[in-house]
This record gives sequence, structure tokens and C-alpha cells, in this order.
Amino acid sequence: MKVLFYQIIAILVCLSSCQTTDKNFDNDAQEQISDSLKTVAIHFLRSWEPPFNPDKAINLFTQSKDFHLVIDGFTTKTFEEWKDGVPNYMADDDSFFKSYKHEIKDIRTVVLSPESGVVTITYIWDNISSKDDTHKRVDGAITLTCRQEKDGWKIVHYHGSHGDERIVE
Repeated sequence: MKVLFYQIIAILVCLSSCQTTDKNFDNDAQEQISDSLKTVAIHFLRSWEPPFNPDKAINLFTQSKDFHLVIDGFTTKTFEEWKDGVPNYMADDDSFFKSYKHEIKDIRTVVLSPESGVVTITYIWDNISSKDDTHKRVDGAITLTCRQEKDGWKIVHYHGSHGDERIVE
């Protein structure tokens, strides 16, 4: 997880140097975009909690060819593959876990332009197994590259990873 933290910091530092220098793009506009990016990321995490909502999760993503998603090293290269898998992934989680939530630790954004930005959330995934009532907490992080499309802000690239599970007594 420490390596992931340093990777995220490096990405944010690099991206912040790429921010727009357009004088017509003022701080208020950047703040509004930052808030929109945070909202997209939070809505994604909340869509992945009971009651699971596949449509809410799926609708946050672009349907364009540059869609790309990586979770814990597993790559999904097309929106269609993601769209087809989400209901099954959520059904599995619904049957495997009695309790399931994300506690947000930190959220950061970098506004790249009036139409693009990056948001990273670090969180703790807190869950209780349906099978044996084991309570676990897992550190996690997602980094989303988003862009403004005709129907709102969409996730274009998603990278998520989780650390080791810690059993809570």
C-alpha cells in the first residue's frame, strides 16, 4: 500500500504541472470542476455498496473506445466487457458479504482543463463475510481520469487497488 501511496503522489505532482494556464479558466471554474470530479468518484464508491446498483455504476463511465479499467491488476479494456460484468460482480458481493461499505480517508483532484481532470480517493473497505461473520478492513485507492462529455462527467480511465485484509476482532 505504501508503494501505491507514492505512485499516487507522483501522478498528482506530474498532473498538477500539466494544469491549464488559460487565464479565462478562473479559480471558481476549477473549483466547480474539482467538486464535480469528487462527486463522480463518491457516487462510484456508493454505487458499489448495498443496495448495489449496477446501472448507477455503469452510467458513470464513458462508452468511448478509450475506456480502460484496472482493478487489482485485472484489466477490462472495453466498456461492453465492463457493462456485462458489473451486475455479476455486484451479485457476487451481495451474496458474499453481510456488511459492505467504504470509509473515505482522503480525496484529491487535479483539474487538467475545463473538460478533464483526475480524482483519487483513498478509503477503507469495511466488510463482514456472510459465510463466517469475519469482519475485515482493507485499505484501497481509486484514481479516475474523467472528462466532460455531452451527458456529463464520465470516467475514462479507472485504476483501483486494495491492500492486505486486516481481521477486526
